[in-house]
Amino acid sequence: MFEKEEVLQLRTSYIEIGKMVQKYGHGQYNGVLNILMGQVKCIDSDENDDEKIQYLVNGYKRVFISRGGLSDFVIYDEDFQLRKQLNEKYNDEVKKVWAIMKDYI
Repeated sequence: MFEKEEVLQLRTSYIEIGKMVQKYGHGQYNGVLNILMGQVKCIDSDENDDEKIQYLVNGYKRVFISRGGLSDFVIYDEDFQLRKQLNEKYNDEVKKVWAIMKDYI
């Protein structure tokens, strides 16, 4: 069962990841964005906890697949320092999601 703080962290991280994917994904990750939005909607819904957990686990598996998902996502910017900073922020959010989801996968 997710703790309230975990659910809030998942919501925040999915929103932040979605913003980065939308801005730097060059339209190649629209399907992933839809899944991320679905994750946030699920968190905000009134569904029971068991259904939420199942939906969030399934969504996580679809978003972080080995090819074509966010496992391969890298932010590119010509400015090396900015690119490094953006990718660190992205990776930090992904790690926060994993820290919560790893017990359910």
